[in-house]
Amino acid sequence: MSSARRSGAGLLRRRRPPLPRPIVAALVAALAVLAGCGRDQPKQQPQPAPAPLRFEEASADPLRHGERIARVLGCRGCHGDDLKGYLWSDDPKDVLLYTSNLRRAVPAYSDAELERAIRGGVRRDGTPLWGMPSELFTDLDSADMAALVRYLRSLPAEGDEHPRPVFGPRARREIERGEWRPAPEEVRLGRGDGPPAVGGGHDWARYMIRATCSECHRLDLTGHEGRGSRRGVPDLIVAGAYSREQFRHLMRTGLPPGGRDLGLMKRVSIGRFAFLTPREVDAIYDYLEARAARPQ
Repeated sequence: MSSARRSGAGLLRRRRPPLPRPIVAALVAALAVLAGCGRDQPKQQPQPAPAPLRFEEASADPLRHGERIARVLGCRGCHGDDLKGYLWSDDPKDVLLYTSNLRRAVPAYSDAELERAIRGGVRRDGTPLWGMPSELFTDLDSADMAALVRYLRSLPAEGDEHPRPVFGPRARREIERGEWRPAPEEVRLGRGDGPPAVGGGHDWARYMIRATCSECHRLDLTGHEGRGSRRGVPDLIVAGAYSREQFRHLMRTGLPPGGRDLGLMKRVSIGRFAFLTPREVDAIYDYLEARAARPQ
């Protein structure tokens, strides 16, 4: 299985110690001005959730359904469009790192072993995965998990197997300081965390957001500040400044009001969020709007 993970659309994540909550008031105000007349739209009731909570079955074809889940969860962001993996980092001072060729790895796993790898970040031999965001997938519904596994098993075995990571001195120092942790440790630390409840029937959105948006914006959606050359990620309270139509456009194209380049968000929207159904996007918007309206 994978020993690496891109943050949403392809950036290797290093786990950093908790950072102060970012200051977003100015950004909210600016977006509110851009949102303008869109805020006059009538409120909609939260989208009714499937029971139990799971991604919507937009296709009667089970393989197409599983493929959509794989896209929404970001499998291609790490393992490539063909899911064969590739060389991620070849810096000997940092880490020699390949992403796993899922077409070769998956057939060697039983369904139970695959589920443990996805939810728990553990290989079939019991060793930990690195960079795999399993903490996002611990609450995936069993039907969503089964659809994902069914799709992965449908792919023909192609390409080369890739070696496991070799850590250089810089990566080892980060590991020793707890700045980069193996996937099972991230699962342990994130257990029970997730987007805060806001009432009003938004549990379906919280389910989807935990498995998607949380990868960049943290499990509690508060984001993080930039450090050095790293760009920060905002608290998702900023979504409260979008009208429904602006948010729909953002999720399809990655373009906010005004059309400025959001970098990673643009790539994630095109590669992942564009595959959410309209009902799923509206449910996520309803939740984020309700969260932004709470006293901060």
